[in-house]
Amino acid sequence: MKKLTIALATVLAVLFAGLLVWVFWLEYNLYALAVYAAMILALPFSSLMHELGHMLFGAICKIKAVPKFKLFGSSSCKLIPKTDKKLKWRLIFTAYGGLVINAFLFILGIVALATNDVPVWLALFIPSNVYLYIINAMPVQFDSGKTDGLIGSELINQADSAKVMLAVLTVQAQVLKGKPIAEVDEQLLFGVPQIIESDESFIALTELRYEYFKAKGETAQAEKYKARFEELKKEYM
Repeated sequence: MKKLTIALATVLAVLFAGLLVWVFWLEYNLYALAVYAAMILALPFSSLMHELGHMLFGAICKIKAVPKFKLFGSSSCKLIPKTDKKLKWRLIFTAYGGLVINAFLFILGIVALATNDVPVWLALFIPSNVYLYIINAMPVQFDSGKTDGLIGSELINQADSAKVMLAVLTVQAQVLKGKPIAEVDEQLLFGVPQIIESDESFIALTELRYEYFKAKGETAQAEKYKARFEELKKEYM
C-alpha cells in the first residue's frame, strides 16, 4: 500500500508537471525554465500550507496543532487538546484540515490554468498539492508516522489505536485544564485496548502511566513505567 500510494502520487504529480512544462514553454519559451524551478520550490511551501491547515482547523475546534516542519521531508503536527469534550470529531476535523488546504490550492491552480480569473502563476502549485493530497489522504502507515487519512479512518471506525489516542488526549486535556493526574479516571489509563508498542499513542500512554503512579507516590510502579517509557523513546522516537 505504501509503494502504491507513493507511485500514484508521483505519477500524477509528474503528469501535471509535464502539462505545465508544455503550457509555459509555449507561452514563455526559455523563460519557462524559471517556472520549472518554481514548481520544485512549491513543494515545501505546499507542505507548510498543509501543516497550517491543521493549525487553522485545530484552532477552530480547540485543538492546538504544533507543526514540526521539514523543508524537503515528512512534516507533522503534535496535537494538544484544549478540551476533552467530543474529542473524536474535533480530531477528525483537525486531521483533514491539511487535505482541505491542499485540495483548495490544487483547484485554485486548475482555475488559474483554465481561466484568466486568477494569476496564472498559481498553477505552479498543482503538482505539489496533488502529490501531498494523495500521500496524506491514503490510509497508510509510513515510517515517519500515520497519514491524515489513516488517523481519520481509525477514528471513524473506532480502531483500537484510535481508542488509545482518544484516552491519552482526554487525560492530557484534563491535566492542562488543572486536574491533577492522580485524580484522572483509571479507565482512561488502564481500561484501553492493547496496541503495538511502536504506536505514538502507546508511548504517550506509557509516559502518562509513569506520571500517574509518580503523582500517587507509588514509586515502584512509577519506576517500572519510567524505564519502559525510556526504552520506547530510544527505540521508536
